[in-house]
Amino acid sequence: MACGAVHSICDSNGGWLDSDTARQYYEEEWEILENATDKSHQEAQSLPDSAKMMDFFRQEVEKRRFHAKQPDSYRALMVQIVERWGAFMGSECETQGLKNVWPDAGFGEKYGGSFVFSLKNYIRLKVSPDNLFMASTYKDIVNDLWLHVSEHVALRLGCEVTAVVNSGTGGLYVEAADGFRGMFDELNITAPLGWLKRNEGVFSPPLSSRISTAIRSLGYGNLDRVFIKFPEAFWNAQVSDANGFHGREPPVIQELGFPIDSLFLRPEYAADTNPANWRQEIISFSGLPEPFCQPGIMFFVYGQWGRNVTGLVRGMAQDSPEYHKILDDTFRPYYSKLPNYDPDSPKCKPVAFMSTDWQDDKYAGFGSFTNLPTGSGDCLEHFQALREGMGEDRGIWFAGEHTSPPGGLGTVTGAYWSGEEAAKRVGSGYNVTIDV
Repeated sequence: MACGAVHSICDSNGGWLDSDTARQYYEEEWEILENATDKSHQEAQSLPDSAKMMDFFRQEVEKRRFHAKQPDSYRALMVQIVERWGAFMGSECETQGLKNVWPDAGFGEKYGGSFVFSLKNYIRLKVSPDNLFMASTYKDIVNDLWLHVSEHVALRLGCEVTAVVNSGTGGLYVEAADGFRGMFDELNITAPLGWLKRNEGVFSPPLSSRISTAIRSLGYGNLDRVFIKFPEAFWNAQVSDANGFHGREPPVIQELGFPIDSLFLRPEYAADTNPANWRQEIISFSGLPEPFCQPGIMFFVYGQWGRNVTGLVRGMAQDSPEYHKILDDTFRPYYSKLPNYDPDSPKCKPVAFMSTDWQDDKYAGFGSFTNLPTGSGDCLEHFQALREGMGEDRGIWFAGEHTSPPGGLGTVTGAYWSGEEAAKRVGSGYNVTIDV
């Protein structure tokens, strides 16, 4: 479902901006980000690898402030709002390179046999102002895939591959930690980029220098989530239609869903648990359509803040009192700013917490997804190398969000698309056309 433009923003003092002002700032932010991607696209060859997207953003904000005679508060709010970009990177927004803002989606349209990144696809398909949220989750897709493959393939789960060797007689020898050994004609490597960064030694002979450079140069972020469930969605507004029956019958009470996406800008009211004033962003599940709505909120945590939060509860049982207390102490400063909060009301007290910890998962590569920080080099070339793989020479292909077609970098959708593309390439080598 479409979340729409963010118009629910809590400022650094804990007060909520009026929705019209919030929407105006948010839409201006995206105008500047589109300008940044235009500049990145047009000047990619000349921009230094050290140029930062945030430096460009600050310069544009200052120009707008001067021409519109905006107060200093305008500059501060705009810079704090754009920090939400960090959630799309899984890292601090200050690390995003300007040179490679536009390649972040994939390869756009094909011209003359080479792929060209699509700037507009990144903004419009991946993180446009009308951002999309998968309310139903991907479980039905996974179940459907299982029904199709379970009767036709030998699927080994929980099997850690420790060696991929191109044999002298042709084919690929695969070895696993559980003792499995096997020979294959082709391999599609779907391991995350973070895993590849730490496990190039699995491949023998070594990966080509082109692919190795791509793996080492691209960034890899850490985005985790904290889920909090309440007895009911106390933050939803209630309005009374007292005039519906001219007072002859009780007024009709209607519950209006709270905006799905909300920002908390550099909180100065949580010094005990957030002394660095890391901004927060939440998704309210109460605003999702039936049957997926529920009385819960989800926090995005990433970068240093994410490392701090996941480290606080790492190894604890998620149903333990200590786990509950630590996360409640950490996130109460923010959920207590939601409408209708009453510290004495049972409906405002969390009943369950759950947090992810991808950055402590070695199979996830101790992180979440690809990003393009300063110093990444020519990301157009890096993505091209990973998409082409070494299939023609060594039978090794790559898939995953880091090889995604346009608009899919850092997303489950992109990972799915990349699998389809890799399957087509394998099939074409055997004169098999795969229609997906």
